[in-house]
Amino acid sequence: MLLVACSAACNRARPDGDEAAPPAVSQLLADQSAVVCLSDPGATGPLDQTLRAEQDKARKLSLSPDRWIQVARAWVKKARQASDPSLYHQVDRCVDLVLRLDPASLVALDLRALVLRNEHRFEEARVVAAQVLERDPKDFAALGLLSDALLELGKFEEAAKAAQRLMDERPDAAAHARGAYLRWLAGDVTGAKALWKEALASGRDARDPGSTAWMFTQAGLLYFHEADYDGADAVLAQAERWVPDYPAALVARGRVALAQGKPSVAIGHLERAWKGDPLPETAWLLGDARALAGDERGAKGAYDDAVKLGRRIDRLTLAHFLATKGRDLEEARTAIEEERRTRGGVYVEDVYAWVLYRLGRIPEAKQAIERATQLGTPDARLLFHLGAIELAGGNAEGRKHLRQALRRNPGFDLTSAAEVRRLLGER
Repeated sequence: MLLVACSAACNRARPDGDEAAPPAVSQLLADQSAVVCLSDPGATGPLDQTLRAEQDKARKLSLSPDRWIQVARAWVKKARQASDPSLYHQVDRCVDLVLRLDPASLVALDLRALVLRNEHRFEEARVVAAQVLERDPKDFAALGLLSDALLELGKFEEAAKAAQRLMDERPDAAAHARGAYLRWLAGDVTGAKALWKEALASGRDARDPGSTAWMFTQAGLLYFHEADYDGADAVLAQAERWVPDYPAALVARGRVALAQGKPSVAIGHLERAWKGDPLPETAWLLGDARALAGDERGAKGAYDDAVKLGRRIDRLTLAHFLATKGRDLEEARTAIEEERRTRGGVYVEDVYAWVLYRLGRIPEAKQAIERATQLGTPDARLLFHLGAIELAGGNAEGRKHLRQALRRNPGFDLTSAAEVRRLLGER
């Protein structure tokens, strides 16, 4: 407490006119964590200006843990608005400083769990969130992060219980958004829509447009999965009203345009998304859009980018891309097996099943796809993989699931939808 209470006096000029900060402050500001936390955001938007203002306050009151927390929160908002997970590195360095000044700070530990979740270190995120809740069962940020971590670890029931507790005790926009996604995963589309409506009604916040844009993007994807492409694009456009050129919304709009057979529109969205936040999924879709437009050279370049980036930052998407395209299957197997060591759930098991299918390991693929589809998630991709694996195992039910995939969303993926039609003997 003394260290915090001293902060204002310690940062003022001394009576003798010596403006130099005391050694403790100088040492703190020279620390590499402070250097990263105080690094310039590199742009001039309103959020960047707010971040710089918080950084200035932290320089002046550097022994106040709260000042570093405010900088960390500003970095979180920037990461969300830019859809740039690399910025959580700055958040984590700010957290280092808070915990150095106040090792008992639960707010700092909440932020650390958030960083760990966004770095896909889900078990570590679960442990930190659980530790916070042991000390304060009413820490709702930790409760939400616990639910997120449990879901990514493949523990759906435990994640749902944590999310339900959050809904019961603090039914805000974040709780509704988590609940909506869990409802959708469990096949309750009506319930999911109702919760998204609640989230968007209560969660629009001009002070945090990135979070609002994210909610509109996730809600828009729900309509995409129903093949309501016009509805999906209208909702996704709302995300861009909150954050112009919001990368996640642009990627989703690119996916919608591809489903509508509009490659030039898709290319426009996806090239803007790639410029703002280059991700493997963006490169994959951009390759598909260019291929549909007849630009095979451009498509190859985008696919190469998807592989290079996937190797570096996203093994799950890499494995899914390679298995979908039917190439480099041993690399796909290695990537998904590495991913399964640290996470689970519907989409990890789905990709694992599809890689096994491509490798001809049908009994193992059948077990994995049964795990992936046990919740009844209404995703045409899952139905496609289930149907193809059933057919390969001699189960005629596979044809029914393939038809269901096309009825649910005929444009869910260009390569996969074409493969469904081949398996059904359709043109």
